[in-house]
Amino acid sequence: MKKQCVIIGLGIYGMNVAKKLSEEGMEVLAIDKNMKLVEKASSFVTKAICMDITSIDTLEGIPMKDFDVGIVGVGEDVSVSIIACLALKESGVEHIIAKAGDKLHKKILQKLDVDEIVLPEEYMGIMTAKNILES
Repeated sequence: MKKQCVIIGLGIYGMNVAKKLSEEGMEVLAIDKNMKLVEKASSFVTKAICMDITSIDTLEGIPMKDFDVGIVGVGEDVSVSIIACLALKESGVEHIIAKAGDKLHKKILQKLDVDEIVLPEEYMGIMTAKNILES
């Protein structure tokens, strides 16, 4: 059976993850409150939905437990990130990856037992330094 992923938040990080996973044949459900981003993602993901995920009632209508991986690409608004991570956890999503905006956000996500936490700017800074050192 093909792996399935739900991505909440279609900023630069979420959009790029959605595109790459879709290109590699993974079924992707993309969710964002910005219709323009949803329309953009709809051209390459399996399904794209425009919704405000801060309402738990709204998220309950999506069968999250069917997804192998849940990705939270919201790093700017900690409360939205927390709500999304909790919704994925409570729905029984097997593996959750979340973007953190800073070290405090990361600490909060660790307390929620998020499986993987990504700090994109920190990661890219390290990768840039490694590339310079290796060249």
